[in-house]
Amino acid sequence: MPCTSSRWARRVAPAMLLPTLVLALSACALPTWTPGGAASTTDVASPGVNIEPQTAGTAVVGLVTDYGQCDDAEAKVEARVRAWNPDVVVTTGDNTQGVDGCVPYTESVAAYYGHFLNDPRGPRFFPATGNHDYEDNGQPAPGGKSTAYTDFFDYLPTNADAARRWYSARVGPVMFYMLDSDAPEPDLALQRTWLRTSLAAAPDGVWKVVLFHRPPFTSGPHDPFTPMSPSAGWDYKGWGVDIVLNGHQHVFEDVIVDGMHYVTTGVGGRVLERDCPTTRAAGSQTCIKGPGAVRLKVTESSLKLQYRLLDAPDEKAYELELTR
Repeated sequence: MPCTSSRWARRVAPAMLLPTLVLALSACALPTWTPGGAASTTDVASPGVNIEPQTAGTAVVGLVTDYGQCDDAEAKVEARVRAWNPDVVVTTGDNTQGVDGCVPYTESVAAYYGHFLNDPRGPRFFPATGNHDYEDNGQPAPGGKSTAYTDFFDYLPTNADAARRWYSARVGPVMFYMLDSDAPEPDLALQRTWLRTSLAAAPDGVWKVVLFHRPPFTSGPHDPFTPMSPSAGWDYKGWGVDIVLNGHQHVFEDVIVDGMHYVTTGVGGRVLERDCPTTRAAGSQTCIKGPGAVRLKVTESSLKLQYRLLDAPDEKAYELELTR
C-alpha cells in the first residue's frame, strides 16, 4: 500500500457534528500487517491480513454494523469503541446507509473511524459488505459493488477475491472470514467453496469467526437470508466455525440453531434504529433495541462477546462466552 499519510485526515465530518479525532500521520510507518495475494488451492490457509495483538495471546476487537448514518450516535459509538483500544475494528456491513447529507465512505466512515484507518501500523479497519455498499449515491454501479466502496477500501486484501469482496484476517488467536451476502449467486457458490477449504486449512487452535451482512436466522424485520443458511449447503458447524456474526436488522439478537450462535450485531447509529419484533424466531435468546457496538475479547481458551448499548455505558446489554 502506498504512503497515504493524509488521505483520510483530509476528509471532514458534517458541520452538525462535534469534531472527530482523526489521526494525521506525519510520515509513513511500516505496517505490521501483510496483504495476501490471489487465492490458490495451495494457499487457502493464508490470512489476507495477519495482525499481532497488542497483548500477546489476547485479541480485543470492536465490531460495528449498519453505522454509516452521520449522526451524533455514530460519533459516540466510535468514541466508545476507541476507548476499548481494540487491535482492530471489523464490520458486518452497510458502511454507508444512504442517509441524505452523509457522503458514502468519506463521511460515513472516515469522518468517524479515521483513527483506525490512519493507524501508523497500517489500517486497523476491516469491513464486510452490505446491501447499501452495492450502491454509489443510490445508483447501482456496474458489476455490483460501488466504485466508491472499491476505491475507498483499496487496502483490503485479495487473498480470496481480486475485487476484495471476501477475504480473511487473523488477529492473534482468532481468524475472521469476511463474506459478501449481496454477491450474485455464482459468487456465493465461490465463497462457499473458499470458506470450506480455508476453514479446513486453518491453523490448529484458532477461533473461527464468520461475518456477513444478511443473517440466515433472525426474527426480522427483514426475512432470514436462506441462500447462506445450512440448508443451502453452508455447513458452518460441520466446517468448524465457532460463531456467525451478521447485521442488516438494526437490532441485536442471538439465535442458537443446532448449537451455533448466529448473532445479529445491532446498529451503530440512531437515525435508522428499529424496534424488536413481538414474535421471535425459534432459538432466539434475546433481542435488544438501540445503538451500540460489540466488544470481542478472544484468548486461546475463550471467546467473549458483549453488546454495549450507547445509552447504558456502564452495563453489558448482553454477553455470551464460548470456552474450550
